[in-house]
Amino acid sequence: MRKILLVDNVRSILERQKSLLNRKDFQVFTAITGEEALEIHRQEKMDVIIMDLNMPGMSGDQVCRAIRKSSDTQKVSILMATLSGDKVEIDRCLKAGANGHIKKPIMKDDLDSKLAKLLDVPTRQSIRIMMRVKLDAKMGGDFFIANTVDVSATGLLFECDKDIKHGAVIETSFFLPSPEGFKRVVVFSEVMRVADGVEQVKRYGVKFNEFKEGAADIIARFVADKTSKA
Repeated sequence: MRKILLVDNVRSILERQKSLLNRKDFQVFTAITGEEALEIHRQEKMDVIIMDLNMPGMSGDQVCRAIRKSSDTQKVSILMATLSGDKVEIDRCLKAGANGHIKKPIMKDDLDSKLAKLLDVPTRQSIRIMMRVKLDAKMGGDFFIANTVDVSATGLLFECDKDIKHGAVIETSFFLPSPEGFKRVVVFSEVMRVADGVEQVKRYGVKFNEFKEGAADIIARFVADKTSKA
């Protein structure tokens, strides 16, 4: 049984969202404030929290930060519900530690797709595949080029001579082979590790946070294919 917490200050929205999760393997909880959401999660230990970003009082990103700060609560997938889904809102979600975002009003197909990725984590997700390809990156309005070192289903390691701080959110873009030929994958990633490389080069470990369309499947297939051939 997977536990899912829906958080929104409008009860009618909660009821509609709850109706989209009418499955025997889901136990659905609801909260109308950020404080209530925190308390429910502390007691019940959710698998997924789907939370409105712009709530009055304690906003969704504030709740997310509070959850990620505590070792007792941080192990949960968080999907932030946004109205516009523009870059400003997406950045707020990712910087707070959310796994992704979903646009309101939430549609069943979109919700099912995102939950499938959050709940059905590939068993090979921690396996890293050595991979040296060019990485195009964007951090705010700054563009730069790096080189990958390795990749997994949940993140990658790259190196460059640019000074990047821990916690920075980067839009990363690179090509991977697929049955249909080489495909560009674009992922919003968060810097989780900084290490010195050779000479002026530094190495950065990033966690994938938000996949653009098809990227998660292409990366997962690539890792699975390389693993099966090892």
